[in-house]
Amino acid sequence: MAPMSAQQIKTSYAEAMRLIAARKTEEALKRFREIIASNPRIAEVHYQVGRIFLDTDRFALAFRPLEVAAELKPNEPAIWAARAEAVALAGRPSDEEKFLAELKQANLPAKFRVDIQDRFGSRRFASVPQTGGLAASEARAAISLLASGQFGPAERKAAALVARHPRSALALNILASAQASLGKVDGAIANYRKAIQIDPDYAEAHDKLGRVYMDQNRIEDAIASFRKAVVTAPYMVSALVNLGICYARTLQSSLSIPLLERAGSVDPNLAVCQIALGNALTRVRNYEQAEAVLARAITLPGGETGEAVALLAQAQARLGKDESAMENFDRALAIDPDSPIGLGGKATLEQTLGNFDEAERLFRRVMEVDPLNGENYRLFTASHKAKAGDPIIAKMIEVFDDPRMRDNDRLNLGFATAKVLEDAKQYDEVFRYLDEANALMRRAFPYDIRQRLREIAGLKKSMAGVDWHGRKVAGTSDYAPIFVTGMPRSGTTLIEQIIASHSTVTGAGEVGEGTKAAQALLLQSDRFRAVAKLGDEEIAGLGQGYADLMRQRFPDTPKITDKSIQTYLYLGLMKLALPNARFIVVRRDPRDNLLSMYKNKFPEGTHLYAYDQKDLATLYGTFVEMIDFWREVVPDWFYEVQYEDLVANPEEETRKLIAACGLEWEDACLSFHENKRKVETLSVYQVRQPITKASVALWQRYEKELKPMLDALKEGGHVPA
Repeated sequence: MAPMSAQQIKTSYAEAMRLIAARKTEEALKRFREIIASNPRIAEVHYQVGRIFLDTDRFALAFRPLEVAAELKPNEPAIWAARAEAVALAGRPSDEEKFLAELKQANLPAKFRVDIQDRFGSRRFASVPQTGGLAASEARAAISLLASGQFGPAERKAAALVARHPRSALALNILASAQASLGKVDGAIANYRKAIQIDPDYAEAHDKLGRVYMDQNRIEDAIASFRKAVVTAPYMVSALVNLGICYARTLQSSLSIPLLERAGSVDPNLAVCQIALGNALTRVRNYEQAEAVLARAITLPGGETGEAVALLAQAQARLGKDESAMENFDRALAIDPDSPIGLGGKATLEQTLGNFDEAERLFRRVMEVDPLNGENYRLFTASHKAKAGDPIIAKMIEVFDDPRMRDNDRLNLGFATAKVLEDAKQYDEVFRYLDEANALMRRAFPYDIRQRLREIAGLKKSMAGVDWHGRKVAGTSDYAPIFVTGMPRSGTTLIEQIIASHSTVTGAGEVGEGTKAAQALLLQSDRFRAVAKLGDEEIAGLGQGYADLMRQRFPDTPKITDKSIQTYLYLGLMKLALPNARFIVVRRDPRDNLLSMYKNKFPEGTHLYAYDQKDLATLYGTFVEMIDFWREVVPDWFYEVQYEDLVANPEEETRKLIAACGLEWEDACLSFHENKRKVETLSVYQVRQPITKASVALWQRYEKELKPMLDALKEGGHVPA
């Protein structure tokens, strides 16, 4: 790209700012990045990139561009204010320490610098509100009425104080709090806003206003208020906890964790904080830490609630501690028989164990108790096959259109409604719900597919120049897992179920630890290390670490299958680390494969490319690119299964599969659907049914709706034009 002239930069900057005003932030980012590529020394551009990341809740990404902006323009208060915001919302203690040390050396107006320092110092736990002449004794008297539950007298007292001191943010906050407690929502919101208008840095008013919004299910407004409270008083426990809970509700649990951990550092015995932290850790799949946090939370004062015990059970179920999980779900329901988390969690566990009748009973109960929770409908429909006229269809459509539905619930329900409509063969109505569900997911998790393209390019460069067959690594483990890998929704769960039906094999499910460890070994400072330069100790350590973990989890089985679908990215490295491992790559017609991905919601924060049709086609191209790479350099290191061939000729293809795994033939592998093992994937129901051709060429029913994806696949040469 040729360097941009000064006028071109000015024009492009103005266009990017117009895009921000139009809320087209990703397009604005693209313009700003083009400017940076041409001239990286314009502080305002880096600042605007940082602001976009802040305003779209991508706080961790804001740190570096704002630091660069400060390096280029060290005396600009707006840049330092934005950096303070990023540290308050996402910073760890080390980030805060670094920021404050740099702030101390900055040549900034003294009042401005002291104000920010005080936010992280004397005012870190609470702000100092403007009293407008209100005497402390009068304020204490009104606050005492509030604290004792005398909300009516407190309202009258506070109203009188406001009449005498109309510029008192404190008096307005007391009045609003009394009104909120009395259910006078409109009055409370109006008076909190008045308090904030008088004193924009009044953290308590922001926090309490956010609480009213949260109670009214106005989650976006609540987040905005809690964010302001945290930015103003970064260690205010109530604001940190409230903001963390809101982020978890909007599928952004990774943002919750640093906030809740900071609140816990201030008050480690606050049960509500620890319960929220445990929930967030479960959502980001850190189940071991979640279990530890929640086990402690229920020992704290007020911690042994039905919700907390059910959340502990959820984490235990994910860790495979099914007996303990079931006991704790029952314990949770004994504490609170109507606990939505207890009912829904136990239903999900019963479902994964194949107890579909009991799961359905519990799901129907939780849908009565918590009718606007979209996730319960989505989980329920995973094992419920709807028919035309099924009352659940009309019920779900009615709930979907309920104006009280939060976006998170509506997107979950959108996927579920599309599924039951397809079950009932009401194909013309499916994409109304499916497109909206995917659009809501993309809005919640903005994603740039170029990130994936960069990753694949970096991986291929990392793998280049390796003598794969000639490289012998000393000290490797003799552990011999069978990795089942491929695109999501390609049939990997079915293949694992078939293999795990062998008497010598245990299905471990989608473990993911091997790919995480491989990525951690290769990816350093956003760059992939060259595999050719890795020492034997590092490669062998990768395999030994994986083997130790799996032997600890599955001590009583000769062999395990690991259905970690991303393993194909690191196939060669994993084979060097575990020479006895087998790799099964599953292929499926991309039109059906990608349609199935588009029809499903994946675990929070994963497979973010799945919610846009064109991105899906691009993603498929990267899969083909990596498999072609491995086929060129190590064609004998993996076996490919074509899903359509397996469906058409089950016995022939299953025999070839079992042989490729190095196993003796057993007839049980043809009766895989009778296997009672736990299944936790989206295919929880399908793998307990005999093989069927029902999902082959299903894309043809939606050819019109899938045009963007189909056109992109044709353009990429992946399907006939």
